[in-house]
Amino acid sequence: MSGKLSCSAGKCVNNINGLCSANNIHVVGSEIHSSKGTECETFMQRGFMNAMSNFTNMNLVGEFKQIFSRDSIEMSPEIKCEAENCVYNADRLCSASNVQVYGPDARSSGGTQCETFKEH
Repeated sequence: MSGKLSCSAGKCVNNINGLCSANNIHVVGSEIHSSKGTECETFMQRGFMNAMSNFTNMNLVGEFKQIFSRDSIEMSPEIKCEAENCVYNADRLCSASNVQVYGPDARSSGGTQCETFKEH
């Protein structure tokens, strides 16, 4: 399943104007009970080497569509999720239509969290 993903982790190589440009992301935090226990494992700090190694996970079609659409979010990554206690976890895929990853000061995945997490 794909969701529209907004992200405040401005130092992430996948963040383009608050949207996630990754094709696939992975949220971890298997037995947690709040968003604070989740992490976006796909986070990589901005830099040339990380940009090059992340090239195969870029959502190029979504990025191209987004250039021409200011009214809607066109970049929709597949969101794999290990948060077993989240109501949106459907067989380890996120079923939420809109996802918010938080991490304005993040320098690693440990500084991020899925704000959309909602316990069963």
